[in-house]
Amino acid sequence: MLSALRVENFGIIQQAEISLTAGFTAVTGESGAGKSLLLTAVPAVLGLAGTADHVGPFAGSFRLRAAFSVASSHPLWTALRQWGIEEDDVLIVQRDMSREGRSIYRIQGQIVPRQAVRDLATELIDYSGQHHALRLFEPTTLLTWLDHYAQLNDLRDAVEAAYQQWRTAKTAWQELLQGSAKAEVMAEKAQEYASLKALGLSVDEESQLTKDLGRLRSRQQLLEGSQALSQIVDGAEGTSIIAQLDQARRQVEGLVRLDPSAVTMEGLIQQAQDVIDELRLALSEWASGLEQGPDRLEELEARANDLARVKRRYGMTIPEVLQYMQALHRDLQGWENLEWDLRVAERQAMEAEEAYRKVAEELSRIRKEAALSVSRRVSDLVHEMEMPHAVVTLRLEASEPSATGLDRASVVFASSAQQELRLANKVASGGELARIALAMAVLSGGRTDVTLIFDELDAGLGGESAARVGSLLQQLGKDHQVVAISHQPSVAARAADQWVVARTAEDTIVRALVKRVQGVEREREIARMLSGQVDSVAMGHARHLLGEGEEVD
Repeated sequence: MLSALRVENFGIIQQAEISLTAGFTAVTGESGAGKSLLLTAVPAVLGLAGTADHVGPFAGSFRLRAAFSVASSHPLWTALRQWGIEEDDVLIVQRDMSREGRSIYRIQGQIVPRQAVRDLATELIDYSGQHHALRLFEPTTLLTWLDHYAQLNDLRDAVEAAYQQWRTAKTAWQELLQGSAKAEVMAEKAQEYASLKALGLSVDEESQLTKDLGRLRSRQQLLEGSQALSQIVDGAEGTSIIAQLDQARRQVEGLVRLDPSAVTMEGLIQQAQDVIDELRLALSEWASGLEQGPDRLEELEARANDLARVKRRYGMTIPEVLQYMQALHRDLQGWENLEWDLRVAERQAMEAEEAYRKVAEELSRIRKEAALSVSRRVSDLVHEMEMPHAVVTLRLEASEPSATGLDRASVVFASSAQQELRLANKVASGGELARIALAMAVLSGGRTDVTLIFDELDAGLGGESAARVGSLLQQLGKDHQVVAISHQPSVAARAADQWVVARTAEDTIVRALVKRVQGVEREREIARMLSGQVDSVAMGHARHLLGEGEEVD
């Protein structure tokens, strides 16, 4: 709620300070006195209006200062924490603007950027002026208003939750897609890995192959050496090691018969024969490998060529090629896992989209029914405000999916049924927009913590229509803080509080003076509004109007 407003050097307002209470407050005064200027100061302090042209003649800059009563639990305090501003029960916003066009914004005395202040505006005021379209007519705000009117907040919350789930699932899927390698690249890697795997490489193969090739290339010499060794071990009788050991054994046996202590030598000869037997076996096994012919040599040389080609191609040793194969294998395994993750993520995104569309389509269906109903009710109310033939329709059109659903809302207007319906904020006058907004506010209630400000609401209205507007503003003021510039005594008389803006000229400088009127002073202002004169007849009528307003309360 706007609790206080201080204005300095803003146009013709040299200095003014007003305090506001809950309910309906009327701002009155003669034409050109500065009423609209006073109320323009509210959106101006929040960065929604006000230019260097508004700097008055009394100083080099204007200063606007507004105090709002805001619960410490209000969400806007959360946004203000980023600027080091703590919760309080009063929010003070100030704007200073020089004649050169430089503005300084402050919240709780601390300098903040303009956007920080503008972000507060939607939480604090809804302003309708001659040159300002109501925030209510913005598509997103309209949908919020309609959902409040039709009591669809729970369904709307479900749509928003479903949208966030879909968005999260879709983002996860897209991130996987962006991070995945191209299929053709992975196919090439798979082919390369298969080719290397088919070679059956091993870490020790190259050194063993070198040894085997060396043996086969020296085969003839090895065979000759093998045969010579075999001849020594198993040669002609009497010359081989085995034959000589047999002779030695028989000789030792004779010695043992003569002297048993020679048995030790018999054991040693037996050990020598065992060693020679092992030598014969090892020689046989080793020599059998030498029996492999030229085919085996060609096979080993071909294998050596294969290894050499691999080393040349990759510029690596065989152990390094094996490490490269392991890296390829890891990539391929990751690709296989990624393909699965992609399928899962895609399915989850599609399921989340389906769930979102289901609940969003249900919300859209109910919204369309509610839009038909509220369009008739709004039109009926504006008919009572000297717009007897006006057609007001809340139009819903399909839009891209969003957290608010599948609808885009707009208010279309025609002054009569014979005219084409067009966007209200494009063709309706400021007064007509304000009356439409008043009707909508009365029907739905809207947010009770936002100050509703109306300018040009009752300009040009007749007696009965003006009385109806006053009644609606008074009704709206029961749950909202409403501030309206009024040209009609029957409207101003319904207000709980009244401020007058008067224009004076001193020393050739025009000034606007602002003051609260109560009691007799208020009766005199209502009388002036009635007839332009303050006589007994007008004063009596003024007291009657004020009495009617109090009776309604």
